[in-house]
Amino acid sequence: MQFSKAERKLCGLDPVLGTAIRHNGPIAYAPHDDYFAALASSIISQQLSVKAAATIYSRFKSHTKLLPVSAVQLDESECKAIGLSGQKARYIHDLAEHFVRDSAVFNQLESLTDDMVIAELTKVKGIGVWTAQMFLLFTLQRPDVFAIDDLGLQNAIAKLYNLASRPSRTEMMAFAEKWRPYRSTACYHLWHLLDTKPTT
Repeated sequence: MQFSKAERKLCGLDPVLGTAIRHNGPIAYAPHDDYFAALASSIISQQLSVKAAATIYSRFKSHTKLLPVSAVQLDESECKAIGLSGQKARYIHDLAEHFVRDSAVFNQLESLTDDMVIAELTKVKGIGVWTAQMFLLFTLQRPDVFAIDDLGLQNAIAKLYNLASRPSRTEMMAFAEKWRPYRSTACYHLWHLLDTKPTT
């Protein structure tokens, strides 16, 4: 696999990050085309181990076939059987309702700008800005997204640039400015340094 254009450009824009990119090798992620499944997985995964989240997601998939109209109809006993907490059951129900009620928007998120995607997704209970950014990065694979509040990115930047402590938001933005318009690829490589790529 060859380095992408973004990876090659970043090596020129930031030699320090370039060293990490060459060490990591090319990184590519396959896009997702099932937006409801991706977002449901994100909600289910919140504050759970990877193994526990995978088990619950598998049950959720079995019960609903990942269809929003089926998820809307889940009752309390089914949610308990799946392993969803009361709060997450409400989040999943709200997500499914948005896909059923506003299908013209939620099934066509790829047609919206990054800011518009974040605005639409954060209308859903249980989805904040960080989750919406992960959706942009890993599902829609937008090229210039930077999750400034992500702890993993902060730790990776501190490690790569030998900082005494995690960078402030101002410092994070200063680093990220150097990487435009390839900030998503920069995030992928920074996470890879710590082997902490978020799962969505």
